[in-house]
Amino acid sequence: MVAHLPHRTLSLTEEEAAHPPAMELTGRRRMSPKDRALSETLFGEFHQDPRYREYVLGCLNCGECTTGCPAARFYDFSPREMLQIAATGDATTLWDALQEKIWSCCQCYTCNMRCRFGNDIAGIISVMRELSVRHGLEATRKTLAPFGRSLTLLMTVGTQVSADMIQPDFFRDWGPFATGSDQVWGVSSEVMRKAIPLDVLQTTRSSWEVSVQTSLELFRIYEETGVLDMLRGLDPDLTEMLVDIIEERREEFQEARETYRAALETMKGPVATFEG
Repeated sequence: MVAHLPHRTLSLTEEEAAHPPAMELTGRRRMSPKDRALSETLFGEFHQDPRYREYVLGCLNCGECTTGCPAARFYDFSPREMLQIAATGDATTLWDALQEKIWSCCQCYTCNMRCRFGNDIAGIISVMRELSVRHGLEATRKTLAPFGRSLTLLMTVGTQVSADMIQPDFFRDWGPFATGSDQVWGVSSEVMRKAIPLDVLQTTRSSWEVSVQTSLELFRIYEETGVLDMLRGLDPDLTEMLVDIIEERREEFQEARETYRAALETMKGPVATFEG
């Protein structure tokens, strides 16, 4: 059976707003009038998104998407449930999904490859995430709060980790030969030093460096696509810090460009161009 059911719309009457019920008839938790109104707004925006009709096609209820989902093995998460909420859910079920479940998805797109109906389940979860960030939901703030440093790196240099964040504890799956031993993969450190040139060993930090121009291009993409405005609604302090970092890099880039142009003027022969 393919799920193509009409969507139920919820309306907030004056009586409901003044006397919210202790519990919904469906068994869901109580929602405040403010949250109920916001859930209807989110529901409307979600179904008006142009990607919705492209991503949500129907559901055979076969469960193939969930059987191959890595997140479903460890968390209270099901790609099939997320698809059914998108296809047949109401404002309340969407509101519940936006609180925590959407952040359990690791965006591996395994569900997409397994779906016999051709749904873009990972894509519709991304739309849900954008919706929660854009409206600055409190649950989303709490969920993303521990990832402030990774988000800062992603927004400024395009990576989620830096060289100083790599610790031996991150590689426990490599076993004792990687850390806590005189040998690495069965080879002593003395032999390793002889096999690997010294200048290569000294490039760990430099290999992580990103040019100033690359950072500025990345940030311009975030500005033009509205990502920066979306983040400002979720975490204004972090956004201002990112803006300050980029402003410093713009000044650094401007100084480098002026230095380069001054050097060109002192040179003989054809003058090269330097575009910012």
